[in-house]
Amino acid sequence: MVQQALGHLVHDPGNIGPALEKIDAALAAPDQDGVSVAELEQAKAALQTGNSTQGRVLLQESISVALSTLRPATGEETGTTVLLDPLPPRSGLTGADWGILTVSMLAVLTGLVLAYMFRPAENVHELRLLLAWKHRRQEVPPKHERSRRKER
Repeated sequence: MVQQALGHLVHDPGNIGPALEKIDAALAAPDQDGVSVAELEQAKAALQTGNSTQGRVLLQESISVALSTLRPATGEETGTTVLLDPLPPRSGLTGADWGILTVSMLAVLTGLVLAYMFRPAENVHELRLLLAWKHRRQEVPPKHERSRRKER
């Protein structure tokens, strides 16, 4: 019941009615092993005064004894017992988002223009052929040296 009250507080912090109902049910339950009734009553009082953050903390502490006796999670069980605040949904792009998007697009376009303007005259394939040709010419003696060898 206390975990259900925590779930209600996490998913709808402004509406404490369902959480208070679960707390009342937990206080009226015949089996209260592992639950600190004093902290549960303090959590109820905190929620009734409008302090949902303190109420959540007290609810979490009220079941800490019961949670400490649980066996560790195995396999696909998560073992999660702490409920965190929900993440706020992402809205549309803000002014800063549009500014960053514009600057990044200008940087990409500038890079493309500069790459086109300063590209080399030869592509990689032509440069490899040129290097291979120069390498072969160094190994082969020039024509005038070859002709002298034949004359000897």
